Amino acid sequence: MPNLTEVNLDERFRNLLDIAPDPILEVDAEGRIVLANKEAEKLFGWTRDELAGQPIEMLLPERFRTRHVIHRSHYSVRPKTRPMGTGLELFALRKDGTECAIDINLSPVSAANGRVMCIIRDVSERKHIEEQIQLLNQNLERRTEELATVNQQLELRNLEVERANVLKTEFLASVSHELRTPLHAIIGFSELLAEESAGGLNPKQKRFTSHIYQGAQHLLELINDILDLSKIEAGHLELRQEWFSAASAVAEVLSSIRPLANQKGIALSAGIQPELSIFADRIRLKEILFNLFSNAVKFTREGGRITVRSTVLPDHIRISVADTGIGIAAGEHESIFQTFRQVASTTKGVREGTGLGLAITKRLVEQHGGHIWVESELGAGSEFFFTIPQGAAGEEPPLEPAVVLVVEDDESSRELVVSYLESEGLKSLTAGSGDEGLRVARDSHPDVIILDLLMPGRSGWETLYKLRSSPATAGIPIIITSVIDEKKMAFSLGATDYLVKPVAKETLLDAIRRAKRLGVT
Repeated sequence: MPNLTEVNLDERFRNLLDIAPDPILEVDAEGRIVLANKEAEKLFGWTRDELAGQPIEMLLPERFRTRHVIHRSHYSVRPKTRPMGTGLELFALRKDGTECAIDINLSPVSAANGRVMCIIRDVSERKHIEEQIQLLNQNLERRTEELATVNQQLELRNLEVERANVLKTEFLASVSHELRTPLHAIIGFSELLAEESAGGLNPKQKRFTSHIYQGAQHLLELINDILDLSKIEAGHLELRQEWFSAASAVAEVLSSIRPLANQKGIALSAGIQPELSIFADRIRLKEILFNLFSNAVKFTREGGRITVRSTVLPDHIRISVADTGIGIAAGEHESIFQTFRQVASTTKGVREGTGLGLAITKRLVEQHGGHIWVESELGAGSEFFFTIPQGAAGEEPPLEPAVVLVVEDDESSRELVVSYLESEGLKSLTAGSGDEGLRVARDSHPDVIILDLLMPGRSGWETLYKLRSSPATAGIPIIITSVIDEKKMAFSLGATDYLVKPVAKETLLDAIRRAKRLGVT
């Protein structure tokens, strides 16, 4: 007969078992169940009396029973040497025949009688989540592979487009040159006919001669514009920059445009600081101004006004040409800079020009490292703005020595970026995967990292997150290059800059300059 203390301890032990959050079974040396708590009853659907004396394998599906008997026999040989938590993952069989995933931790109760306590946990939900994660990872890997394939196809297509564009440019330049010779003859002979040096012309003949001359001049203007555009697109247009007075350049353009303005009674005024000097290609700057002025004259009504102004800002000079003309609809502010695009008729109701003037102007401004835009409303005039960067030659200063890590799985893309860097005297490190990139970044601590997003294995997204999460690499500027445009997400994860492929050399170098200024390496 147990004493009161033993009874109290026994009751307290049973109470503790019954309030435990996990099912608990005690099994003797022969594998028979000798104890079960309430959670075990709930999990398996059997009562304690029904479980008592039964082999533990009755709670396992048939396919696991043999393996479990072997596992249990090994455990019972030297229980003291076994770890307290065995962590054997199985499936449990309920009374109603259904199964659930479980995790079993075994703890010896008594070395003398070989009893073992089984702490069981239902991990069905965890298993389901793990399966979903595995499925998602598989889908992500497949999607990454698909995107990598698309990336390669896009790069090949970009190369084809670039080659086609070069061929187009060369063709236009060749044809334009061939057309100029007969055009000069047409213009020259029409001028001779108009002078009547070979004999008099009647009024109709004079009118026809004038039409020939004007048509030939218009065609020559178009050919000259195509040649200029072809040179710019092919990268053959070199800027010859020098310091000169901005006011004198504007005055020269105004003197050539004033006769056209006077015909319509348009007033011209300039608000350029006399002391303002600018470093640019003088001829090309005058071409930019002439195109803007001639457009303003075309689209300004008689008696209107055209004004040119300049503003000196911290890092650039801004020049604007404003008119009181017919204005441009808001939806056309971008398209007017496209080639062969004319969005409005002149005040005479006819379309004039080649449709290339503003396209060439835009490229000339960008060639100087500037930007051009328009502010306008229909019926309220227009004001065109363009900028020229301050400093020598309007160019960015040379890149200071730096070490740049290029993380890119595509070998050709990696080689191209490295060639860009080496041409500027920059040292490059390379990595063909996200994991390799993380290791090189930690070991070498580069000044800047260029990271592709679409890579097999560890994606660029995960690599970006890991780089920003590690104290060793958190301060390194990271420039993302990718065929997908996901700037918002990349910046939220800590990207310093984001460039959409294909990336031009100067664009990449500019991004490195900015990144070095922002970095805290």
